[in-house]
Amino acid sequence: MYLKNNFIIILFIVLSCQPVEILKPTEIDTSKFKTISINAKNIEINKKYNSIFSQNNIEEEIQKSPIELMMEWHGKNIIKIGNENKLVINILDASISKNEIENVDAKKYEEKTIFKYEISFLVEYELYDTSGFLTANTTVETFRSTTSQKYISLNEIEIIISDLLISTMKDYINETKNQLSIYMSDYLSF
Repeated sequence: MYLKNNFIIILFIVLSCQPVEILKPTEIDTSKFKTISINAKNIEINKKYNSIFSQNNIEEEIQKSPIELMMEWHGKNIIKIGNENKLVINILDASISKNEIENVDAKKYEEKTIFKYEISFLVEYELYDTSGFLTANTTVETFRSTTSQKYISLNEIEIIISDLLISTMKDYINETKNQLSIYMSDYLSF
């Protein structure tokens, strides 16, 4: 009986010490996103968005904020070709927020409140000729959101935010290509 009890205790300890697989958040590498080539001698990127400090704004809590991601993508992936024109890129919004909302679809034993994460991008593109006259412009806006349970690990939160950022960036880049091909097609190189 004594050996049987010790065996059960040892078996319980061994089984509870098994390693747990922890998924790491995806590293966001903007060089892997699509590029856009435009006939411009100069590209000017203006960060007109200022982070709003509030309880819901989580830009300071994440590894790479949306504004850093936007600045990096525009700096690396908008390629200038030619020796005339000036492209001005005004980043007006690159925000991410986390709000506690009621879980309207909650079943009997599920959490009654959940978190909703929202990312919003708003960017203005202006193309000026060598004389400084505006020849073409467009505005690109994207928005995406997702939800999570209220009580999850920090690692799970990072994974959710990374996935949301990547998906929103892909949406934004596709919409940018679409808008630029409509309003600046004469200046693009595919």
